[in-house]
Amino acid sequence: MKNKILYLITGICLSSNITGQVLISDADFDAASPIDCSGAFSPSTTAANFFDTGGNGLNYSDSEDETIVFCPGAGASKVAFLNDAGAGYTWDIDASDTLYIFDGPSTASPLLRATNSIVDPVGVSYVSSTFSNTSGCLTLQFVSDATTNGAGWGGIVICQTPNQPIEVHMSTFIVGEANGANDNTGDLLDADMLMPLADSGYTNICLGDSILFVNTSEYPYEPGASLGADNGGGYNQSNPSNHITKWTFSSGDVFFGDSIWFKPNSSIGYFAHMEVTDNQGESAELASKVRVSTTPSFASCFAVDPDICLGQATTLIGGITPSDTAGVNATGSSFQIEGSFGSSLFVPDNQTQVYSTDINISGFPTNTVLQNINDLESVCISMEHSYLGDLEMMLTCPNGSSVILFNSFSGAGELFTGGFGGGSTFLGGANDQPGAAGLAQGVCEEYCFSEMASAMPDWASGYNTVAASGVSAGSMIVPGMYEPEGSFATDLAGCPLNGTWTLTTKDNIGSDDGWICEWGILFNGSLNPDNETYTPIIIDENWLSDPTILIGTSDTAVIVAPNVVGNYGYTFEVKDNFGCSNDTTIYVNVIAGPSILGNDSTCEDYFQFSNTFAPSSGSISGGNWFYEGPGNLSITTSPTGPPTTTFLNPTITPDVNGTYTVYFNDNVCNDTVQTEISFLDYPVALIFGEDTICQNDTAKLFTILNYGESATWTDNSGNWISSDTTALGASTGTYTVTVSNFCGTSSASMDVLVQPCSVPNVITPNGSSGQNDKFYTRYAEVYPDVNLTIFNRWGKVVYKTDSYDNTWGGEKNNGKDLHGGVYYYVMTWDGNTKDEAGTITVFMD
Repeated sequence: MKNKILYLITGICLSSNITGQVLISDADFDAASPIDCSGAFSPSTTAANFFDTGGNGLNYSDSEDETIVFCPGAGASKVAFLNDAGAGYTWDIDASDTLYIFDGPSTASPLLRATNSIVDPVGVSYVSSTFSNTSGCLTLQFVSDATTNGAGWGGIVICQTPNQPIEVHMSTFIVGEANGANDNTGDLLDADMLMPLADSGYTNICLGDSILFVNTSEYPYEPGASLGADNGGGYNQSNPSNHITKWTFSSGDVFFGDSIWFKPNSSIGYFAHMEVTDNQGESAELASKVRVSTTPSFASCFAVDPDICLGQATTLIGGITPSDTAGVNATGSSFQIEGSFGSSLFVPDNQTQVYSTDINISGFPTNTVLQNINDLESVCISMEHSYLGDLEMMLTCPNGSSVILFNSFSGAGELFTGGFGGGSTFLGGANDQPGAAGLAQGVCEEYCFSEMASAMPDWASGYNTVAASGVSAGSMIVPGMYEPEGSFATDLAGCPLNGTWTLTTKDNIGSDDGWICEWGILFNGSLNPDNETYTPIIIDENWLSDPTILIGTSDTAVIVAPNVVGNYGYTFEVKDNFGCSNDTTIYVNVIAGPSILGNDSTCEDYFQFSNTFAPSSGSISGGNWFYEGPGNLSITTSPTGPPTTTFLNPTITPDVNGTYTVYFNDNVCNDTVQTEISFLDYPVALIFGEDTICQNDTAKLFTILNYGESATWTDNSGNWISSDTTALGASTGTYTVTVSNFCGTSSASMDVLVQPCSVPNVITPNGSSGQNDKFYTRYAEVYPDVNLTIFNRWGKVVYKTDSYDNTWGGEKNNGKDLHGGVYYYVMTWDGNTKDEAGTITVFMD
């Protein structure tokens, strides 16, 4: 019997080679001899091409253990096995027997499925080698026991090139001030988490900067890539012509291309969303945030005295917080991320299984739960399916509570009962093709479910249709936002936001399939953890250099003394942790101090001030007058006005002429200015001096100047002699002094007589003639300071006087007469400037 069975199987194998049918007992289609992807194993194959050992018509045998390997040939990257009894293919494997499907080129590869007619009553709808299997091969092993067998199977083995996952990355480059020009911030997000990382989820820039966003995604499954098929199968994704990169910003801007420029126009936060879609419709998304530095508030920066007088100083405060930085209050930003998205999911024809895809949400505050109808704004599903009537779908939250999104299956479903029966209506542009061709993804359209007021009624209440956008003729539900059949507010009340959210789909009738391209959940902005604010941190501050900063050039508080009148500005600059600089200018209003006229003189008995300036500030102005001088001043509003010390241009009247120092102290700057006012008399010329002199002497003449006069001396011929208070005259004549001042002139004259003067050499005291009895000299008459000293022959002073008056007649100082004889004399005069000496003979009778 065993030999007979073996013979029969061999015959079937030979027949298979002729008819294009492959039996599990045939030789392997391994990597050395892969299947022909352009022939019987092409993706468009619809006829069964793979059978059990009994072929198309006979049962398999007892006690079989058969293995075959299928590896993809040129142009494909994977192998898939399909068997769908509902489509007319044989499927009869006894419960005691098993068909094993391994993900790889041997039975040592991972097991994908162990199946028979009990595990899968209507067959295996779709089993493909996975992307982790770079060989793309499937190994099928069939094991039967020694008792009962069945008709076996007739299925399809096909080559395929499924959509290849994209590993999304983005980089940003800043052109501008933030962090230095051309700064590469690197990979912003983790492609697996699809959540901003704490250290790289933000691009921080300054207003006015531009950001170059670059799609740096990797395509690991394309031919030649790190995880590409071993046989080079698959399709190219990395070439720019083989994918589309779409950038969407919360500002409303949309760009296309692997590299795009974005220049924010406001100091707020922006959400940047990148979607990469290849030519097969495979897509992946990545999100990041842009934070634009705000302009700080410099409200805490001020001048302690904003109005000062020229020459005064004030303090400027640049920062007053404990950390000695500027008191910056940044403008907060708020933006809502578009939601959390799940990956694509193939929904095959399989009436016995449910298919689900998950989203793991985190980042909300602990214990945040759904509380009202507005908390969960919408669940959006981008999908395509060729027959609405066999579908039902629900959303399950992290605590296990579920809500019906829709139930179109009117039979006894796996999820719910009593659906509305959507019939042959499409969802999206379904690829409703027979056989393996139907595995290709159609055109997904977005259907959202929401309890917001703008949502249309749920599908059980009716819906409108339009022509389907797919390759097959049909009508689809109009894409848009609809109410769910269940209630988010009721069915999901109390659900935690953090955790795993699951979308579950059940296809209850054969002959059609579909895709969920992506799906997402959007929560109310007030709950969304990405609805955030931020405040840049000031890390540095300084004053721009200015020579009028006296103290504290490196501090936030400085002392300044502007040196010009008017508004004088000082710039305080801060830098934040985004690398952005901002500044403010603090102005000091410099006021001119008081001023007064220069020194002046008057011949009047009063003086009227004019052009006195006193600064004003608000209601404060004016000042006070005071003085110093030889007498008293009366300060009045006019020559006859009332007394005052506050009138801006008063009249001053002295009681004694002379020079007075007059002061004015203003009320704003508290500065004091001064001037000298001289009250002058009209000049009176007076001459003092010698009117008679000896020959060869000089007359000394002088005048007194009391009131700032100037003097001019001339001789009797009108010749100029001197412009001093003194003059010298050496000849007989009239000498004139002319005295002038601000008030006028006056002249006076003196006659000077020059006489001969001599000293006697003989005197005859007690002589009978009465002649020469005294020592007489004209000098003693002309000069009052003649000093005369008489010595005897031994040099002894016998007579001395400091003011000789022509009365010495040969006596000693004690009055006794000298003996006759020869004596010596010494005589000086005119302040000891003149002298004469000689002998005098005294004859006594």
